[in-house]
Amino acid sequence: MSPASTPLEAFETHLGTLTWDDLVAGYDFGFLTSLEIQITALGDGPAVQRLRALEGSALKNFEAHLWAACVEAVGKTPRPGSIRWSQAQDRWRDALLKEALATETTSAQLARAVERLYEQVGCPEDMLAMLKPSEGWSGTPATVDPVAVKDFLDRTRRNSTYRKKPNA
Repeated sequence: MSPASTPLEAFETHLGTLTWDDLVAGYDFGFLTSLEIQITALGDGPAVQRLRALEGSALKNFEAHLWAACVEAVGKTPRPGSIRWSQAQDRWRDALLKEALATETTSAQLARAVERLYEQVGCPEDMLAMLKPSEGWSGTPATVDPVAVKDFLDRTRRNSTYRKKPNA
């Protein structure tokens, strides 16, 4: 498998097509650019068309247009604390952990990737044991247990309620 160069490519490679919840959460987490969302957004309703048409200084209102397009498409925008938000957060975490396992060639690289993911997306309690975070004050680098990462992903795959990539 060739490595994905962007979080969007990693998501599509490991989980398939993004939902509107994934687009909103991916934007909020900083994984997706406005252009990626404009290209990837599903549907042809008026709010989606307005979202796709944004450019230049109009992009300062991108988030409001993203939310409107999401509401138009699925009736509600996921927000932190909601079930839909948590499920999208889990999908991003799983896709990026799978990408890290597939592409990071050393345990130090994997540890840095997992630590960045912890910082950017957060982690559920059952993820805490896989990483020993770096300690800047002492110069101690992060360490990760690759087997624990794989076990976590296997557990989430078995317990998953979200859609999976076809033929995966």
